Amino acid sequence: MEPFVEGDDGTRTIAELYADLTAYLDKSWGRATPIWVTGEIQKLSDHRSGHAYLDLVDPAVGGRDAPPTLKAKCWRSTWGPLRASLRRAGVTLDEGSVVRVRGYVDLYAPRGELSFIITGLDVGALRLASLGEHARRREALLRALEAEGLLEANRARAMPKVPMWVGLVASKDTEGYNDFLGMLEASGFGFRVTLVRAVVQGARAPKELAAGIDTVGRLGCDVVCVVRGGGSQADLGAFDDELVARTITRCEVPVLTGIGHTGDVSVADLVAHTAFRTPTACAESLAAAVRSWYAERVASVAQRATEAAGAILEELDGAVDQSRRHLVVVGRHRLERADDALAASADAIVRNAPHAVQRAGAAVAACSRRLGPLAQHRVGLATEALAARRTLLAAYDPARLLTRGWSITTDPSGAVVRSVERLAPGSVLVTRLADGVARSSVTDVEAAETGEGT
Repeated sequence: MEPFVEGDDGTRTIAELYADLTAYLDKSWGRATPIWVTGEIQKLSDHRSGHAYLDLVDPAVGGRDAPPTLKAKCWRSTWGPLRASLRRAGVTLDEGSVVRVRGYVDLYAPRGELSFIITGLDVGALRLASLGEHARRREALLRALEAEGLLEANRARAMPKVPMWVGLVASKDTEGYNDFLGMLEASGFGFRVTLVRAVVQGARAPKELAAGIDTVGRLGCDVVCVVRGGGSQADLGAFDDELVARTITRCEVPVLTGIGHTGDVSVADLVAHTAFRTPTACAESLAAAVRSWYAERVASVAQRATEAAGAILEELDGAVDQSRRHLVVVGRHRLERADDALAASADAIVRNAPHAVQRAGAAVAACSRRLGPLAQHRVGLATEALAARRTLLAAYDPARLLTRGWSITTDPSGAVVRSVERLAPGSVLVTRLADGVARSSVTDVEAAETGEGT
């Protein structure tokens, strides 16, 4: 070991060392001279502050050696636009994704931490890689479903002739949802629609779509319709998901899709009973089925009934005309006979009138002679009965009772008070006496004691 020599220029303080390293890094791989780095995402943290933190490892290093790790950061001002670009491209960054990032090396002296500051991301390469992986998984899923005999499982379900109860799996108030319901309403038929909401794009979409299909399928709907108003191939990734596909194959009722494709059909289309290019076409197929059944079973029957009714009415019109003519002839004949009978009766009355008048006069005279004495006797009996009633009524006249010291008590409405049960302190009483009326107020009520005699 060489001895320490005072003033040796090779000695550095920590601050000087970091200053030299920072200067070197800035010159070689700093902000002014950014570089591209490829790595596999080992850990990704989308912080609530808006920044993103990634741990990148070298995918080329394997075996027993631990791969080198690069701590990468993407500040909020950069991460926001990058995240939007990824969303538009239909790319999702996950652990295991291999990315190509652009940035510069940064040394944070207070912690002695070396990191890579991301300023750009090769979205195109990521999208191609994502689409390639998606296509690979899609083909593998189709092969598995075919091997299990599930590609035709839902297509084997019998389609109802009148699919009036529709189970709808869609995102409410979207273009596809409105187009579907608008076509059903325009048909004029009274469809019953049971909606289960589900997002149709993003990480949550496969689970919500599968749950929605399973829910309405168990309700006993005639058909299940899964609709979306179109989108790019990346946007429609949920309809290639295995969970969605297998849920359709298990569904007990026919599943119709109307996803609005811009490219190849999805796995959901391939396993569904019937696939349509748009939600409108899907709804129109239901309306057409009902319209056909209506024309065959209702409209045609109604037409035949109308024609039969017309024939019956024509036949009845003929019968009515014949009856009318018969009634005219018969009526005229009967009127003639009635005129003859009336004339004969009139002649008989004229001939018999004097004799009848004479007999009636004799009868009236006889009755007059009998009515005089009988009327006098009846009047006498009625006069005696009236006198007796007057005597009896005078005996019970309330006015006479009042002159003897009796009184009549009523309430203000005039109803006679017959019992203390209807009275209470404060009740108003009206007492009629022989020479006037007195009004009083009850201060106390006391019922009479009752008992059994011996």
